[in-house]
Amino acid sequence: MEQQPPQTPGPQFVPQQQLSSGKAITSMVTGICSLVLCLSYGILGMPCAIVAIVFAKKARLAVARGEAPESSLGMAKAGAVCGWVGVVLNSFALIYLVFVILLAIGLVAAGAAGAANNPTLWPF
Repeated sequence: MEQQPPQTPGPQFVPQQQLSSGKAITSMVTGICSLVLCLSYGILGMPCAIVAIVFAKKARLAVARGEAPESSLGMAKAGAVCGWVGVVLNSFALIYLVFVILLAIGLVAAGAAGAANNPTLWPF
């Protein structure tokens, strides 16, 4: 009887090590979104900035406990930096929005007070 050479198995799936944690990715994505959404007067950007900061902290703690790879520290740091910059920019945008609203209320009130003191039907 002839002996057949041993057959080599075909390509097998070898799971690769996870390169970064989901918390770090979430932190970076929401941090970038907070920077973009500061144009919405801080209403949408501020929650994104806060989420970015919280998830960056969680990602760093996961790396420290050994639950996440160390390669995700860079993404977590980027998310934290974008989050803090987003907090500052969105705060300025919110302050500006409040200022504009108060100015509009003041102008309407001044116009109403002026119209009450000098009512005219025809402006000429």
